[in-house]
Amino acid sequence: MSAKIHTFVTSKATNKPQTTDPSIDRGSISEAIKQFIHNDDGKDASPSLQSSGKKMMYNKDDVIKALSKLQLSYKSEYTPGQQVNINTVDFKKALLNSMAQISSSKTPKSMTQLDGRTIDFVEMIFGAFLRDKNISDAIKSLLLRLQIPVIKTALLDMKFFHNDKHSARLMLDTIAHIGIGIEDRDNTVYQTMGLIIEQLLRSFDQNIVSFQTSLSSLNRLTKIEQQKQLQNEKLTQKQILQEHARQLVLTELQFYIRKQPLPKSVQPLILKHWSTLMFHRYIRFGNTSEQWLETTALLKQLVDSLKPIKNHAQWNQLNDNYKDMVEVIKDLLNETKQNKEQLFTATNALSRTLERMLEESPYHDISIEAEPETTSIDTEINEISPMDARIESSRRKISQLPAEVRPGVWFEIFDCNDKPVRRLKLSVIILEEAQLIFVDRLGVKVMEKDAAEFTAELINNQSRVLADHSIFDQALSRVITSIAANR
Repeated sequence: MSAKIHTFVTSKATNKPQTTDPSIDRGSISEAIKQFIHNDDGKDASPSLQSSGKKMMYNKDDVIKALSKLQLSYKSEYTPGQQVNINTVDFKKALLNSMAQISSSKTPKSMTQLDGRTIDFVEMIFGAFLRDKNISDAIKSLLLRLQIPVIKTALLDMKFFHNDKHSARLMLDTIAHIGIGIEDRDNTVYQTMGLIIEQLLRSFDQNIVSFQTSLSSLNRLTKIEQQKQLQNEKLTQKQILQEHARQLVLTELQFYIRKQPLPKSVQPLILKHWSTLMFHRYIRFGNTSEQWLETTALLKQLVDSLKPIKNHAQWNQLNDNYKDMVEVIKDLLNETKQNKEQLFTATNALSRTLERMLEESPYHDISIEAEPETTSIDTEINEISPMDARIESSRRKISQLPAEVRPGVWFEIFDCNDKPVRRLKLSVIILEEAQLIFVDRLGVKVMEKDAAEFTAELINNQSRVLADHSIFDQALSRVITSIAANR
């Protein structure tokens, strides 16, 4: 858009979470996982994993069968504020009980260290999900339902942790990406994602294709939602721009005519037709364009020409120039889609008004003694316009915003002390007003903030940026860092 508004429109280049974390590489992942799972340092980070060397062990098939049995029945629920949402010990007890029921052997068995610590590693990753403030509470509950399928995937394919294109990892990332603006569980998108996960839980045994099928369904949902959001946000941006333009034009008109009562005969020309021209030129070209500057300069000249004539010089100036001015005004107005008959009537009314002023002026008679001449332009008109004053103030406010504050970025936004924070996307920055316009996940305007006010909220941690990143990469990086710190 040409006007002084910054906007954002989702594109294919920006509608996916980043999937690469430069802080980790395949080598460090492999080493960290090897050390944790095989316990290379001789220490056991989880006492629950210890097993007697004389105990018989369940093989991997036994573990997978038991996990499949638990897949629909074992449910974890995220509770905000609760310190422990994942209890690995209780989960393993449930898993061992399930294996004991399946197994025909009456001899007590345990899991191998490889399987047990692989489960621990996946649980640590899910724990990192739950500590990630970029993920909404509602979405965390959805992610928890995928614990067992992801555990099975990790047990079946150890390369899972190294493959950043794995469908299971992409599914987790996609759920978090779709849900970045979801704040509750009552909307159809959340419920649709729940149905996709439910279908995965019912279908996934040992075939990873189930994840690819679910990912395809999520990608279709993403595309549908993005199309809706894009359409709504474009409409929102258009409405914001138009309302801003109307207010701006009104302010400019008031500034130029504030000291000059307009003759009733020319009011339709200035207040209706000329303001319409200004509105469309602002929308199309912006306030720094030659087209916009031409409209304000002509408005200034027109208003000045309607002032009482004070001397011969002013009379001569008006007499020499009014016809050309009227013709220029007529030509510009005829470029618009306004009613031609009304434009003809309005411009003729302007000509007659100016001609009557010239005829009725005492300075029409050259025999009248000359008076000290004054300029034909009121010195007050040379004051800085409201728009210019706003722009100067707004530039200072906007310059204080952090670099990450830009259209298209999601934020958790402070909404008064007695209201919960909101998850909203910055859609528009109105530069002349230093106003930030935020929309919800549907692209509908929810809130606006003054740039200086929002800067203060960010500094005071009342509002904050939400990272739309790969949640799996982020969690994996945190787990590896934690393991390294504990060694």
